[in-house]
Amino acid sequence: MYIAAIGPSSKLMNTNIGDLPEAVLVEILGRLPCYKYIAQCKRVSKHWCTVMSDPSFIGRFLCLQSDGKQIFMTRTLINFRGEEFLTRMSSSFKPLTPFFKTLMNFHHLKEEPVVVGTYNDLVLCCASRYHQRDYYICNPYTLKWVPLPPPPQVFKFTGVGFLCDLPYYNCKKNDLGGNDIQLNADYRCRIVRLVYHPDEMRIPSCEFKVQIFYSETGVWRESIVSSPSMFHLDRVNSGISFAHNGMLYWMSYSGKFLIGLNPFMMDNRNSNSMSSTSSSADDGDDSDHYECRFIEVDGSDDIILRCVGVYKGCLQMGDYDYDSHAVFFLELNEEVHSGAGKSCLELRKRVYSLDWEMVPDDIYDLNILSFDPNNDGTEGILYLYVSGCDDTHGDIFMCNICTGKSLKIFENHPRVYEYFPVAVPWWPTPVSRPPEREANALIPSSP
Repeated sequence: MYIAAIGPSSKLMNTNIGDLPEAVLVEILGRLPCYKYIAQCKRVSKHWCTVMSDPSFIGRFLCLQSDGKQIFMTRTLINFRGEEFLTRMSSSFKPLTPFFKTLMNFHHLKEEPVVVGTYNDLVLCCASRYHQRDYYICNPYTLKWVPLPPPPQVFKFTGVGFLCDLPYYNCKKNDLGGNDIQLNADYRCRIVRLVYHPDEMRIPSCEFKVQIFYSETGVWRESIVSSPSMFHLDRVNSGISFAHNGMLYWMSYSGKFLIGLNPFMMDNRNSNSMSSTSSSADDGDDSDHYECRFIEVDGSDDIILRCVGVYKGCLQMGDYDYDSHAVFFLELNEEVHSGAGKSCLELRKRVYSLDWEMVPDDIYDLNILSFDPNNDGTEGILYLYVSGCDDTHGDIFMCNICTGKSLKIFENHPRVYEYFPVAVPWWPTPVSRPPEREANALIPSSP
């Protein structure tokens, strides 16, 4: 490639782009419109690949991307099958299908993997929906993944949570009106599995066990979690967890309580590594200990919290009331925590009007499908699922709780209960391999 330039002597000079100073090359390539073009240009030469893989180039590219834009990344929603209904990640209804096929072929999987957790643009997949053992931390935008060593088998249903201590990059407004980018290349991941034992989980207790994967060491550890209140572990909805402000949350099936765990905050550092073939770790003092947050919902209100999301920076739990056609929200205010792990909840009732002519006469069920993952301080968008006699399919309405207006966006949509938020990044998070010295041959490389 050549660049035509007019010199001081007005002579036309042909300059090879490879002769340009690296700083100039960075400024040129950093103005490519998106990461997909960067990935293509990396194949031009080893030099270009080296330049565009350097953290300084990534930071410059992100600064240019963020100029004049909101600092928040666009997010979408996918279900456990990797299907999307907001079409923000891709125009395809199944944007993860090509990636799933690659993963299946490489690891000789008999069935398509399922999504069990997300954090920003990282997706935690598992080879099976039940009796889970084979997990993969993936980035569908780069088609890269890391298989994890299998944890000990627990029970058929396992609650799983996925969390990182930092996003790969932070974008903040500066005093000059621009954006400052901070890369967090040494981010850490935690995968938390709730340990269900049939003989124990129906007994109310203030303690329960979890299995936690540490990305920086590549090992699983079994730990003990203490709760400020007793509860039945089998009443925790294992289907989906929600990450917010460094915490992993699980709701109960009844909607009467919520538990939250910070897997990066241990009570003590006396840890016991766990073999992938052992059934459990000893319950002695050498186990990791954590404290969980127990959030109890006032039993005076006959509501079942079916959905969790974020609105105005606060964790929101919602339910729909048929009699008043109202959406109930319980908002967790992080600034009003009381002692011993308890948190205060404020019940806020909002009412919005639906165009009932759009709702089928043979309505069988109506519930909150999900909060929009891009909610900000001015709009509160949620999605309602309305089904008739055929409970396997229904219509999806987009509702604005600020204006009370609603709009049908899908008809005869397959029913899915679990949706995960996924970021559409300016620059995809690299999938980091755990240290070889810890993980040994249990973690092969992805292509």
